Amino acid sequence: GAGVICSTAGLSLLRLVGGTTTQGAASGNVYLGNSPVCGTGWDMKTANLTCRMLGYSGATKMSVQSLFGEVTTSSMVHDIKCRGDEWSLAACSYKEDGDCPASVRSAKGAGVVCQGYNVELRGGSNSREGDVYITNQPLFHYNWGTEDANVICRMLGFTGVKRATTGSTFVGLPRYTRYKAYNFGCSGSETNLADCPHTLNYYTSGSSGANGGSGVVCYY
Repeated sequence: GAGVICSTAGLSLLRLVGGTTTQGAASGNVYLGNSPVCGTGWDMKTANLTCRMLGYSGATKMSVQSLFGEVTTSSMVHDIKCRGDEWSLAACSYKEDGDCPASVRSAKGAGVVCQGYNVELRGGSNSREGDVYITNQPLFHYNWGTEDANVICRMLGFTGVKRATTGSTFVGLPRYTRYKAYNFGCSGSETNLADCPHTLNYYTSGSSGANGGSGVVCYY
């Protein structure tokens, strides 16, 4: 069959600067590459979209006054126009220059507080199975169990979990893989994986880092 291999090489990285990243939440001024996003024209719709692009459910707060630290104004991203299905602000239309309109005195940076994980399944033969990914990163399978998988399935609109999988059942992973999180301790009743206790970031160069992905098989 036909297929494509896509690359994001050369595109500016969407990131948050100056805030914090905790279990299931992140905050900061919004940057695209090395340029901050201008607060003028920034709204909750774009803030929500930005959080989803970063792997979160949405925004609980937005700011337009460099809430997370002063930003440079010599080059700013502004006049952003998105359809709503883009994977990053880099895929939207925007201007990047020193001419961001200032509503009061000088231009300020846009910021967000994001909450809740946005999850997806990869590698399965249908929509109800696959290894779990958040922002293009897998979850390490240490302590992965039925209760954790049940939360994933219900987040995705299924009635529950048929089986929790480990060992990268659906997507093979090499050594040196960077995992988003691990050691989840869900009760199974949470509405979002971010509500479960867990540890962020797992990386190893040893053989234990290969094929360590967590997955699910859900009931319809």
